[in-house]
Amino acid sequence: MRRTLIAVLAALAPLAALAQPSDDPVGARIQDSALAAQSYQGPLDGSWTLVSAAGQAILAFQLVDKVGGAGPLEGVWRDLRRPAGPGDIHFIDAIVRGPSTVTITLKAASGSPPVAIALQSGTDGGWSGTMSENGASTPVRLRRN
Repeated sequence: MRRTLIAVLAALAPLAALAQPSDDPVGARIQDSALAAQSYQGPLDGSWTLVSAAGQAILAFQLVDKVGGAGPLEGVWRDLRRPAGPGDIHFIDAIVRGPSTVTITLKAASGSPPVAIALQSGTDGGWSGTMSENGASTPVRLRRN
């Protein structure tokens, strides 16, 4: 009986493979769930990296943009120019969103001069602008991770 069952299963295996869709159904379901969850977030929600015009990573951001993208933005940041260490993740002091602009203000420590980042959305959906730090202005781009 057992040998007969094994022989029948072996004979049906090629037919079962033909009946299965070519795409991974579990992977498709996970992807659909992730897209559904993302639809409850605003367009700036997620991980971002601020890079120089040369492409050097400057700052890492994790932003929270609630549903619809109309509410206040919140987030944390880390300076990627310094080695990672305890206490190097900071809350963003202020984020002001306009129709096509985002202005971010950061302070690494109490009493330190603020860093101001002014960004504008481009026609390609990306963000670019300037970062003002210690009296110097640097061209930057915000890249989604």
